[in-house]
Amino acid sequence: MFPIIMAHEPAASNAVADTSNAVNLEGAAGCLILVTEYTAGGDTDLVLTVHEGATAAVAEAGTYAISATFPIWVAADATSTTPATALTWTRQTDAATYTIDATTTKNYMVAMYVPAGILTNGRPYICLGTSGGNASNIAVAHYILDRARYKGATLYDVLT
Repeated sequence: MFPIIMAHEPAASNAVADTSNAVNLEGAAGCLILVTEYTAGGDTDLVLTVHEGATAAVAEAGTYAISATFPIWVAADATSTTPATALTWTRQTDAATYTIDATTTKNYMVAMYVPAGILTNGRPYICLGTSGGNASNIAVAHYILDRARYKGATLYDVLT
């Protein structure tokens, strides 16, 4: 079971600015955070971080950035018209942040896998944090829960 949750709706990448929704990793092995940014020539890099918290509100406030490193993969096409299916994913050095270089017009996809085991005890919520970005660029983010287990009667119970 891999529930997919929208972390942030498509928006100008500078408007994402720490306004993503949080997700609860209780009952999940981890979370793959997938961020897509179309850099339409607005040359302001988008810096991705992940925050944690005891509640969704604390994670969304960005008080506690995850400092432990986690795996990151990046796919960037040669032009803005290359189909996403032609992308090649490249493993990056494990890190706690990633910066999308918006120098040229490209579609970027960044996948960050946050294992639940690296979270601080008592802080099961995570939230994508961003800084930078440009009003000309568009970004969207999704959470894909890894091996999520139901803790209640409905899928909603695993998300809250």
